Amino acid sequence: MSSRIVPSNVNPADPVATPPPANPARTRIAGILLAIGATAWAIGTVVVGDKIQEGIQTLDTITGMLFVVGLFAFVWTVMATRGAGDGWTRIIPAGLLVLLSGAFLLNALSFGYARHDDFPLPLMILDACWPLGQLGMLVLGIAIAVRGRSQGANRWLPLLAGVWFPVTMVAQIFGGSTASVYVSAAWLLATHAHLGLRLALHPTPSTR
Repeated sequence: MSSRIVPSNVNPADPVATPPPANPARTRIAGILLAIGATAWAIGTVVVGDKIQEGIQTLDTITGMLFVVGLFAFVWTVMATRGAGDGWTRIIPAGLLVLLSGAFLLNALSFGYARHDDFPLPLMILDACWPLGQLGMLVLGIAIAVRGRSQGANRWLPLLAGVWFPVTMVAQIFGGSTASVYVSAAWLLATHAHLGLRLALHPTPSTR
């Protein structure tokens, strides 16, 4: 009597979900926008300097909008490639896109106002998108580092970029507004612009 082994389909193996591959063109564009935006805002903040304490400055507002565009493009790429993870962490980039859109809209609508204190209530509420968006970038940086899909500097630069807001606040407290301006600009160039340049030059995942 012979026996025959028949594969069972009672408990078929579940397919392993794999993240979508990075789109090199999209990643390169996101990197270019991030590098340009971060560099422009770094220069803008240094040029404006302490005048920002006097009220809304056109150069700072415009370059800040360019910075937000670069962040938006980067976060969109992270969301598309599931760089923050496949579980609940996928809501992090999605929520950030909303906050960054609010930050961009705030800047666009701030023209014509001399000071932030002059904002009507809707703009004051929208103004919260700026600090919340930057804190969200820190959360995203942590998620990317933990997820570990990107390797080398590309894994850790988003986390360092996300620390920009706390670092700038600490510089403001201990060094005053002038120190915070230069610390902010240096951090933007060393992290955001650096990350953008790497993505533009090497748009496919690598260990570099």
